[in-house]
Amino acid sequence: MNVRKSKEIIKQSDINYLLSLKEEDITASVIMECFGEFDGVSRFHPYDTIEIPIGSYGPEKKKNKNKFTTTVGLWIFNRYFIEKDLFDLFQYIPNTINKSMFNKINTTLSYALLEDEITLEVLKKFIMKVQFFMPFVSILSPNHTMEMLTCTKQINKKKEELIKKYQKELEAGNEVIAEKMENELLDYAKEILKDDPAMDMFNSGARGSISNNFKNMYVMRGAIKDPDPINGGYNIALSNYSDGISKEDYPVLAKSLAAGPYARAKKTELGGYWEKQFLSAFQHIILLPEGSDCKTTRTIDIVLDDDTMSNMMYSYIVEGNRLIELTSKNMERYRGKKVKMRFSSLCESKDGICSKCAGNLFYRVGVTNVGVATPIIPSKLKNLSMKSFHDSTVKTVEMDPMRAFGLKK
Repeated sequence: MNVRKSKEIIKQSDINYLLSLKEEDITASVIMECFGEFDGVSRFHPYDTIEIPIGSYGPEKKKNKNKFTTTVGLWIFNRYFIEKDLFDLFQYIPNTINKSMFNKINTTLSYALLEDEITLEVLKKFIMKVQFFMPFVSILSPNHTMEMLTCTKQINKKKEELIKKYQKELEAGNEVIAEKMENELLDYAKEILKDDPAMDMFNSGARGSISNNFKNMYVMRGAIKDPDPINGGYNIALSNYSDGISKEDYPVLAKSLAAGPYARAKKTELGGYWEKQFLSAFQHIILLPEGSDCKTTRTIDIVLDDDTMSNMMYSYIVEGNRLIELTSKNMERYRGKKVKMRFSSLCESKDGICSKCAGNLFYRVGVTNVGVATPIIPSKLKNLSMKSFHDSTVKTVEMDPMRAFGLKK
């Protein structure tokens, strides 16, 4: 397999062309012209580099004062998505636009809208441009290559070695060993396909996932819960969809319909029922006028890390006699720190929830009947069940009971 190498764009006509592109110029035809492959040759690759001269990027009076080097893909991305409407928020995004980076962009935009830094129309425009760009993944990254379509020949050799190594555990339906075997094979597959263009869509998170879609297609179906309550446990399917499901694994996959889609459909049904129960039970709860304060001294202690920060945004941190609203402007000051926060369930108001205990999120979006938002809780459970239709991978987690119940740090 050829190793992909970026090239520096030095031809002046190509440089002039890329520098001349404005947001309105970037169409499906331009993307195809720049990155489409014709007779095995593409004019540019997204990872090719280009030096951007002084004064070439940004709104008037905010042009770049220094030259900088970027990739062709990032240059077009920033020209199309950032420069015109979102420059003050992002300036120029120099990082690879993968799933993680895209989530960070969306989070920043959400905070900016809630904090009146951008208008709703700007956010709508961004979302519509994202939708317009989605089909271009097939141009920027091929769905399949011959190397990927035939990779099972190499993977199967490694798989046979591991089957012999873990034969007793696999026959016993040991799901932990099955997951370990899957991970070893996936690491091997990523190594042999590391420079294959078709891996871009998996590595970026743009379409499909390595641990689910790629694994099932090219590695092995893996552990499948046995729906028979008498047997219990798991069955291990070693074949994959690319080579075809073996006759030994076919009954296992057939039975998985009971443990998989049916069980998840029932959980979805239950989640929908809980949503209606929550709405009925809590719809009477309202927020008191903005600025109201029950003056409670009760707080919760919470560490504001990556998992909790977004959930506590726009709530109040207690520092001495001061209440400080957590926003995107001061969040980094508190990241990783344990703080005391006002919390809605600790409010001492008799006829609703005061502004300081509730936080400002619902005031910012114009909602006072906060009880109608409580179905969000069972809705998350319902959505997780719905998403699990698309990912039936069995994942194991090692849990320390002492730590789980707060008896050990």
